[in-house]
Amino acid sequence: MVWQEDVFVIVCLTNLKEGGKNKCAQYWPAIYDKIQTGYITIRNLEERIYANYTIRRFKAQSNLERKDREILMFHYTRWPDHGVPDPLNLVVFHRQVLKKALLNKGKYTLVHCSAGIGRTGTYIALDALYREGERNGKINVPMYVRTMRKDRMNMIQGDDQYKAVYLALCESFNGKSRCQTTESFLQELQKQSCYTNCGEVAGKSSLSSEFQELLSLRKEYTEKDYDSGRKYLTANYTEEVLPVEEFLCYLSYTKGRNNYYNAVFLQSLTENDSLISAQYPLPDFTEEFLRLIRDFDARVVVFLGPLKEIKSSSQWLPSKSEHKTVGSFSIKMSSAASSTNFTSRNIILQSEGPKTMSTTVLECKAWKENRMINDKRALLELVKETKAEKIKNKEGKILILSSDGATRCGAFCVVYNALEQLSMDQEVDIFTITRQLQIRRPEFVSTLEEYQLCHEVVAGFIQNDSVYANF
Repeated sequence: MVWQEDVFVIVCLTNLKEGGKNKCAQYWPAIYDKIQTGYITIRNLEERIYANYTIRRFKAQSNLERKDREILMFHYTRWPDHGVPDPLNLVVFHRQVLKKALLNKGKYTLVHCSAGIGRTGTYIALDALYREGERNGKINVPMYVRTMRKDRMNMIQGDDQYKAVYLALCESFNGKSRCQTTESFLQELQKQSCYTNCGEVAGKSSLSSEFQELLSLRKEYTEKDYDSGRKYLTANYTEEVLPVEEFLCYLSYTKGRNNYYNAVFLQSLTENDSLISAQYPLPDFTEEFLRLIRDFDARVVVFLGPLKEIKSSSQWLPSKSEHKTVGSFSIKMSSAASSTNFTSRNIILQSEGPKTMSTTVLECKAWKENRMINDKRALLELVKETKAEKIKNKEGKILILSSDGATRCGAFCVVYNALEQLSMDQEVDIFTITRQLQIRRPEFVSTLEEYQLCHEVVAGFIQNDSVYANF
């Protein structure tokens, strides 16, 4: 069918197995492999894996016609078995498909899930209505759904999927993509610098307008969404930054201790829940901090400020010649190295018998509390060192800490994800990256200064690091 109908783009919205049930046969070969079925040979030339989807590039060859074609497959891998994906994540995926479909060398884009009606109908409605809105400035969702159902019954199943179409369209029309090539990104930032030098940032800078748009689009949560944070108020650095319940990192059960720590899961560009944003450990909750490291296998722990300024550091951080004991944990340092901007320590964490884990603690000495970092290169070096440690421990998570778990953490995570995007795609969209992170921590990047910092650090990376693949 793909060959016969001259399909150039395939959109797959299901995994091979979900909930223990087979949902789809793997009709494509593994990377760098090939399969032959009938007179068609398929080769998998490329595979790029992102947090929510995978993009594959195939070469299809007809042995009858002695012709070959390129086919792109966009595979959304994180559609919940019972539910709908986050609207913004779905929109980011749709933008990737749309970018290639507009260059479509074939006649059709093929969309499928398992049954071909629920998720398929949701995606097709998003695609068709977005294009319609861009062309005519207006859309009619109910009318289009009725039109789809004339061609195929039951397209879009349930209230959740119908609502998801509306939410995704709102995300598409409200928060436009700011994806830029490296050249245009640097040119735009240079303009911002000119405005800054003239003292007219608020009046003329498009970066300032962009930031105001970010603030207006931030997701609003109810009090119920912060239940745990409100229940354990004394365990928080401030009542102004509480974890959203949906993304909270719940600690494992320990007798006599609670399972709460102000920490939330974040996604990087390439992995879901691979980052954790958390507050500094308060003196009475040092054991919970160590449980957070252990429970979520945090092999890289990043402190965005000098450890000597954190009261609880003396309770858990040993010098080279000593052991520290906190509750059931024993901690010792195996090595340490220091540079101008940060210090790297390797600590051995032992708890509950002979089980031990090794963790790298990175301390940013250059970023003082309540001050903007002066040396932008210091943040860039810290992010690159974090990535290097992550490559050594691929399965472990990265734990990023600041006083409240939001200030500075947001800028760090935006830069981290932006550098991954540059490495993967040779383009960057700091606006959308920030929006995705703010879904899980709305307080991220709450000032124009932090938003500017993200742009300046990324610009430094583009100008000085010619080989993005090294990140």
